[in-house]
Amino acid sequence: MNRSWLVAVFFMAIIFAVSAGFTAPAGMINASENSTTAPATIAASCRATLNQPEAQSSYIVMDTDIYNRGEIVEFTVTNHGPASLSCAGNPPSFSVKFQGNNGIWATKMGLAEPNKTETTTLSPAGSTQVYRFVTDGWEPGRYRIVHDCGIVREFLIRPLATTVPEPTPTSCPATNASAAPVITIDPIGDQQAFTQLTITGTTTLPAGQELRYMIVPAQSDNPFGSVNPDDFFTSVVQEGTCGTSTWSAVGEIQATGEFIIAITDTNRTATAIRRFSVIAS
Repeated sequence: MNRSWLVAVFFMAIIFAVSAGFTAPAGMINASENSTTAPATIAASCRATLNQPEAQSSYIVMDTDIYNRGEIVEFTVTNHGPASLSCAGNPPSFSVKFQGNNGIWATKMGLAEPNKTETTTLSPAGSTQVYRFVTDGWEPGRYRIVHDCGIVREFLIRPLATTVPEPTPTSCPATNASAAPVITIDPIGDQQAFTQLTITGTTTLPAGQELRYMIVPAQSDNPFGSVNPDDFFTSVVQEGTCGTSTWSAVGEIQATGEFIIAITDTNRTATAIRRFSVIAS
């Protein structure tokens, strides 16, 4: 895919929030002395995991990878490998990056680069202190924890649900649990270039599952097989009603012409494609 056609197609969350022995050059650090006090804010209410950028992402131990905005993110780093990890800082710290609409990661909190004036070593099976931070006021989207021991893990923040009146219960039609999953894309009218667009759809896949999507020029006759999997963006399925969930994607296209959006689940058992036009603004 020629990514100059597509500057900022980014996923919007739908769906939807983890835990002792450092050796420093001068001696051992007691992890229990470095535990922080949890802020008086909502703890994570969701339990779900995401596909991670690397195998060592599992060294960052969290209860969940999906949080509502305002919830506490809590984690430790545990060295599950056979060799010691070299870490910046004494004790080591971390930063949080946010993936913007252009796909570039920017520092949300912490230092952009680790402070390497002091170093420590995390031995095999050793764990750090418990780290906590609050996501109050943070934008929905994908974030990345970058720890000073060289470990990264990604998580999602979804918008806090708006309180609405309780709907009158309705009966749902019977569903076939063994039926193949389905993804649909809602009709897309003409979109304006350089203007934010929102594309939505439904799926029978469960809430919390990741979908992969991309937007490419309409000349791409096989979008699912013609690009690197890393070129896909991510949307998370939101809970719906009667077995039908929803998904959405928000972005901007800085070109005119005919485009298609192609979306699939991670196993490619369900796919959908829809064509639309981008006109001059």
